[in-house]
Amino acid sequence: MIYVNQEQLKQVEYLLAQAAQGNHVLFDTQIVRDVFARTGEPERYQRQSEEESYGVEHLIERLISQPTLAQKRAYLEQLDAETFERVVRTYFNIVENNIFETLEAKH
Repeated sequence: MIYVNQEQLKQVEYLLAQAAQGNHVLFDTQIVRDVFARTGEPERYQRQSEEESYGVEHLIERLISQPTLAQKRAYLEQLDAETFERVVRTYFNIVENNIFETLEAKH
């Protein structure tokens, strides 16, 4: 489970609101395209083990803990390519789940 304080929660809500509108402020558009273009490589993207999922959780928590957007981007830039892709995919899973939860709440 990821823990955030009130200020971090506001930042996460902002990021999710922007992402729901198609504005992915943490990622360059070409990077997102590149990551999702590799979706057809099933050997690289098999279901993550519990250990791998736990590792990504900590990376997302560290990302959220960065106080500014610039620092969040700098944190992402220092990740190796494979880890970065896992973080991007996890981020988009969170965004997608948030959108579905928001839609369900309107019914």
